[in-house]
Amino acid sequence: MAFVVAEAILKKLGPLAVEQVGLLWGLGREVLKLKSTVTSIQAVLLDAEEQSGLNNQVQVWLQELKQVLYDADDLLDDFNTEALLRQQQMDGSGNANLNDKVHHFLFSFFDLPSNHLFNGLLMAHRIKAIRTKLDEIDENRKMFNLQTRLEEPFALNKSRQTDSFVPSAFVGRDKDSAKIISLLLSTNGQQKVEVIPILGIGGLGKTALSQQIYNDERVSSYFQLKSWICVPDNFDETLVVKRILESLTEDKVGDLQLQTLKSKLKNKMDNKKFLFVLDDVWDNGDYESNWDSLMSFLWNVGAVGSKIIITTRIRSVANLMATKGVEPHELQGLSKQDSWTLFKHVTFKGEAMEGGERFVRAGEAIVGRCVGVPLAIRAMAGILSSKRNVVDWEALRDKQARLDRVDTDKRILATLRLSYDNLPSHLKPCFAYCSLFPKDCVIDVKMLVQLWMGQGYINRGQLPSSHLYEVGVEYFKGMLSKSFFQESHEDQRGNVKNCKMHDLMHDLALEVAGEENITLKASNPMVDDDVDLDRLRHMSVDFGGVRRKSWPVPDSLPQATKLRTFLPANLDWEGMNVREGKGYEMFFSNMTSLRALSLYGGQMKVIPPSIHKLKRLRYLNLSRNGMETLPDEIIKLVNLQVLILDLCYELQELPQDMAKLSNLEFLSLLGCWRLRGLPLGIGKLTRLKELSTFVLGTEAKISELKDLDNLGGALSIKNLGLVKGRAEAKAASLNRKPNLEALELEWNMLDSDNAAAGEEMTLEALEPHENLKKLKLQHYSGSSLPSWVSNSLKNVVIISLSRCGGLLYLPSLAPLVSLEELELYSLEGLEYIQIEEATSPSSSSSSSSSASNNNPQLLPRLKSLAIRHCNNLISWWSTSKIEVPLFPCLSALDIVDCPKLAWTPRFSVHMGKVKLSDVRSDLLGEFAASLPPPHSPTHSRFKELTIDGMEGLQVLPQELHPQLVSLESLCIQSCLDLTTLSPPASSEQHLAFSLYYCLPALRCLQMWGLMGLDCLPQWLQHSSHLRELRISYCHGLGCLPDWLPKLTMIETLQIKDCELLLPRLESRTAQDWHKVEHILNITINDKMVQRNGNYLELAGNDQHQEQEAEREEEEEDDHEVLPATSAQSSRYVLLLNYGKAAFL
Repeated sequence: MAFVVAEAILKKLGPLAVEQVGLLWGLGREVLKLKSTVTSIQAVLLDAEEQSGLNNQVQVWLQELKQVLYDADDLLDDFNTEALLRQQQMDGSGNANLNDKVHHFLFSFFDLPSNHLFNGLLMAHRIKAIRTKLDEIDENRKMFNLQTRLEEPFALNKSRQTDSFVPSAFVGRDKDSAKIISLLLSTNGQQKVEVIPILGIGGLGKTALSQQIYNDERVSSYFQLKSWICVPDNFDETLVVKRILESLTEDKVGDLQLQTLKSKLKNKMDNKKFLFVLDDVWDNGDYESNWDSLMSFLWNVGAVGSKIIITTRIRSVANLMATKGVEPHELQGLSKQDSWTLFKHVTFKGEAMEGGERFVRAGEAIVGRCVGVPLAIRAMAGILSSKRNVVDWEALRDKQARLDRVDTDKRILATLRLSYDNLPSHLKPCFAYCSLFPKDCVIDVKMLVQLWMGQGYINRGQLPSSHLYEVGVEYFKGMLSKSFFQESHEDQRGNVKNCKMHDLMHDLALEVAGEENITLKASNPMVDDDVDLDRLRHMSVDFGGVRRKSWPVPDSLPQATKLRTFLPANLDWEGMNVREGKGYEMFFSNMTSLRALSLYGGQMKVIPPSIHKLKRLRYLNLSRNGMETLPDEIIKLVNLQVLILDLCYELQELPQDMAKLSNLEFLSLLGCWRLRGLPLGIGKLTRLKELSTFVLGTEAKISELKDLDNLGGALSIKNLGLVKGRAEAKAASLNRKPNLEALELEWNMLDSDNAAAGEEMTLEALEPHENLKKLKLQHYSGSSLPSWVSNSLKNVVIISLSRCGGLLYLPSLAPLVSLEELELYSLEGLEYIQIEEATSPSSSSSSSSSASNNNPQLLPRLKSLAIRHCNNLISWWSTSKIEVPLFPCLSALDIVDCPKLAWTPRFSVHMGKVKLSDVRSDLLGEFAASLPPPHSPTHSRFKELTIDGMEGLQVLPQELHPQLVSLESLCIQSCLDLTTLSPPASSEQHLAFSLYYCLPALRCLQMWGLMGLDCLPQWLQHSSHLRELRISYCHGLGCLPDWLPKLTMIETLQIKDCELLLPRLESRTAQDWHKVEHILNITINDKMVQRNGNYLELAGNDQHQEQEAEREEEEEDDHEVLPATSAQSSRYVLLLNYGKAAFL
């Protein structure tokens, strides 16, 4: 990595820099000598870095060299910073005349704190000291006989998107997968909660195999609850329970005691059958007692048939945790054939192998020494994928052969080290830097690339500096394709959002980073005595598993004055709180070499002015702090590239001279709700690549956006009501910003009623570039949308219109052939939605392969359609007859609180989830009639249907019955007039009923609040796949049917507040007990029935009330496509009726 530092120094020593230093300090000759020495040393660094793994003396020489190079880099950074500050001062004189500018310069020249002469002498001394050390080091290198080597010039080659690293993990694992899935789906009933360990050495693919099993459709449909937990190195029951709860609720949990966490988790689990995966379990700490306590708890709250998968490298852990009678599944290495298949797949990306017999022999030898370990195979294949010369393959083979002398248990890590050694030099420090992120930490890719930028790791080649971030993203993709990262996820716009590192890759990163990087445990703030603080460059603090987020600053930390990075890691939403205020001053005053500083969640009310001392800072994250303003001194951070102020709820204003941060590329203000506006001149920050929020106020006008043509990512413009006229809006030049991916336009909800015309002109002038992927409008009061919404946004994927009360109709959306999500929320004035068939050939070519013909189709990629609280919406309309089904890829339809809507268009095949709530009762029949007939190729096999609040609905329409053959979830609630779910009793209709309406795919039935129900519906006996039956508040239900034992797949029965039914189930001798005794999990009035007939209390009254309150809140949340209980239990039928039910 010394090569990269030397390269960065030489770039700073370009002709312009030498000239500038010569003019300002008269040190041009000294700088040229420094450049000559560094150039001489850099020529042999590639050879030195390769030999350092085998020669300890070379390694020591490199370490000494790197420390001096860091000092030289700091010195040159100071040169550059001083020049930038002087330029800032000159620019700050504004329109002053020449004499005033000269006076201003001379004043700053002789200003004592930055006295020019004093600084010149100091810098001369520093540069001579560095040159002396470098000359000594250069002389010492001669004893190693290092050879001059040149690296190929770096060129930016866009990495093509490939999914090879995901499916390749599963090569040769079909038998393993089938065996474990068979154990998971086993219903032998011997154990209530069964533990299945997967055992194997690191890199074999235990986690990848578990993920494949976890996501298997059969597994997902079998278990009611699923949760994936990365277990910390020290098995801690509190943390594991907390992570399970957060996974199930999809929400962060605060600092709670173990018993409180268990109580909440018990309410959530509610005697459901669960699958938990505990990934990467170790034998550290008091893991045995923690495990026993956890299992005792889960045994009591889970249903029979629940399963736990654990992955571990340690046989004693697997044996301890395995259920009695269950052998740990020991994962073996891939076979020779599967190893070769995996290697070819990664190396050639699925294409035919080229190169002849020598390639094959070299490749087979390399694969053979990977001993069937997928991680090692992928790592070696990833390196060779960019090498098409057989000599390179044979050279790597020969280097790998030397590892035969390495112990078997260390050989895999040594193989990964070999793949690291073959990385291009510019990627090596990027990889080593990742050691700062603890194992199992989810790494935010944008943040990672920004940090690389701040450290100077990104080589822009021939590209302008504004492209640094894109180059960094390509760095990441390159290492991802070589398996240095894994488990990557993309956002809705297709950008890689986050990733993880394999444990072994993390071990490798720690090894290559050496003494420069350290991660402290927040629970143990001590820095070990053997840590050389003078050589420490990068530090992170791991808050994972720490219940209290207050962090006492280590006493020795202020001595780490050469630190370049400080980051908290594994922080939750609470953030970090440095226990003592002086701890923050330590960062600002002592660590002046910092390039990256994050004080996320520091709870600072005031940012001290001493922050200006961090003059080398490139990355600053002050998110979730409590300051109302930033100090004016922050503008002296002239090197700053990234400033993140997210969730600073109290922040009201930014410094007036923000425009002086001329190197700023990212400014994030998400969640700064009290921000009154941006300062005047913000538009001068022409290097900005992302500006999350542009708040219009009394100073900055929307025209400030005019020259920010590099903006990308997401931009939210607020307070658009302050824009005066079309010309002012047009000055924003949004159509000149091709990199912008998402745009949110928000007016003030308190704008006057007569503002509609002005807002229409404003919106017309704010036309974005056609590359836009997401558009959101809020509080827009115009009556129509501009033509560009439908005519220009050919690449838009998501459109959201929210609280646009004045909007009367929508134009045709047919040209939006890329649209996947459409949300219309609270459009109180909307009356019509226009639909027309697309006529452009492009619309048919872009449609899904599921389309049954080549006819043009409307919105061929639309997957989700949500229309909520549009109280005056009357109809969809078209100027011509629509001959083809609409929206061929639609999988989710959500229509809520549209009481006047009288007609829905004809839908197509991919319908998955449907919700119709607070709409006219005849709309249900219209919707059912719009679906293709059940025997047609385009039949809509939807699985979830919610019907809610349909006044006047007395019986489900006959058109709906044939559409229910695939139904797995049906929710009917608050339909007060509904009295039956059965068709009329004529023989012909009864035949149709028996064919279509026995709900053969039904998995779970819940009847709730059917006061007039006196028996279960007869058709239920034909639902042979029913697994869960829940009956609540059915006071008229007097008995269970005699045919209930025929439903042998039922695993869970829950009965609650059914006054007539409860006495018939109170003991084994009760009248109806024999009808349910085959069911494994029975709960009556929130008490679980044990096999001896006694009750085991599950939840007290207070907890029960809490459950009911949570359920009511979830059911009232209109932003959920289905009630939360649907997402939890996955498949069920919920019948809610507060009126009279004569029969089902």
